[in-house]
Amino acid sequence: MEKIDGLNKWIKEWYDENEADLDNMMHTIWSNPEVGLNNKFAAETAAAFARTHGFPDAMLMRAGQGIVPSDNPNTVFATYGSGKPVIAIVGELDALPNLGNKDVPYRDPVEGPGHGCGHNLIAGSCMGAACALRYAMEKEGIKGTLKLVEAPGEEVGRGKSLLAFDGMWEDCDMAIMWHPGSEAFNTEPQLGLVIMAATYEFHGKSAHAAGQPWEGRSSLDAVQLMNTGCEYLREHILPTCRLHYQITNGGGAPNIVPDYASVKYFCRAPSTEVAQDLFERVNKCAKGAAYMTDTTVDYGLIFMIPYFYVNIPLSEHLYRVAQEIPEVDYTEEEVAWAKDLYKNFFEKDVPDDVEQILPSQKKEFEGINPILTCTDASDMSYFCPTAHLHGGGSLLGTPGHHWTITACAGTQIGMKAAVRAGKVLAEGALEAFQDEKIIEKMWEDFKSQNIPKYSDVYDVPMKPEAF
Repeated sequence: MEKIDGLNKWIKEWYDENEADLDNMMHTIWSNPEVGLNNKFAAETAAAFARTHGFPDAMLMRAGQGIVPSDNPNTVFATYGSGKPVIAIVGELDALPNLGNKDVPYRDPVEGPGHGCGHNLIAGSCMGAACALRYAMEKEGIKGTLKLVEAPGEEVGRGKSLLAFDGMWEDCDMAIMWHPGSEAFNTEPQLGLVIMAATYEFHGKSAHAAGQPWEGRSSLDAVQLMNTGCEYLREHILPTCRLHYQITNGGGAPNIVPDYASVKYFCRAPSTEVAQDLFERVNKCAKGAAYMTDTTVDYGLIFMIPYFYVNIPLSEHLYRVAQEIPEVDYTEEEVAWAKDLYKNFFEKDVPDDVEQILPSQKKEFEGINPILTCTDASDMSYFCPTAHLHGGGSLLGTPGHHWTITACAGTQIGMKAAVRAGKVLAEGALEAFQDEKIIEKMWEDFKSQNIPKYSDVYDVPMKPEAF
């Protein structure tokens, strides 16, 4: 089968003809950011593109309500072909609150959410890969089923789990995606952390804060005592664990003893067992705070992200594919823009070596990379071999969930990286469709890990609104 620049000729032809339209889709989503699970505009924009480029029946659905059309969509789902193998190419649509910024190399805030994690680029990498692959499959007469899935809520930890409950991943033989990052492009699997997220609602008794404070039982006092207890708890948890909290309701006015206050917690840990232990210790802080303030507390999980079971053969396969595809070629103007951003953010001299600003692909596969963040791509790994590629699309060393990421995601700095990542996904999936041994090797690794049933992982009581 003929290849050009490491790509099947039909995949290359699709990108040559449609890259400008794909860039426009990514920038349209970037310009209209929406927070997790509330991605109607982004879903409609992505679905329109899919319908124009080979998926006329692309469905607009709402995750968690079944694989059926919805009038209030946040997800795009489309298929091509039939039979085995079934390969899913997955994207994301959601932005982050309060991270709006213009696509300029300096801080210029835009009110509201922003793509400070580059999910518009993930949407583009998925869409381009799926459309180009479908085009090649048709031209070559390749058998199998391709799934295109634009997911709705990675930042709230629930998008792909909701789709799991819908049955989206049950028949998949492989699920692949890419995420931009402040590092060189790489296919190395990242373990991430398990996360258990919960809300704690304290109920007390209202009173006049000056006139009769003794009549009150302050729910805010309970929240503050819980937080203090958890601050002391930090000394006695594993260095790889993380605790974050946000007071979501602190009462109505300073002169009223509040009868209601609430706080949200994220408990992160390197394994399910450690996460559950940490969660229980946080619960004890909550109960102790309620006891000390003569209030009551209600709590429950709102979502969880389980352990990520990585697949080395799949990651290595995509690495081999990536080696043959040319790295991103930025123009002098784009490099100058990146240097301006580097100087404005880091406030120091700009390195002469562009690799220290916009790093290219890693040259060696270094194995599993333990990190201290997490992703709901973990949920897919309980059903099939899963790969979550990383890197490219932003400046080396800039922090995630930051306005610098928003800025890059609205420019060719980000979009060129998304296009290249999409080519890796498309070519990697095409070769897997063509060679059954590739998928067999992935499944051997998958089965060797004795991955628990997904239903057992979620055998934890959760608040009804969680799903």
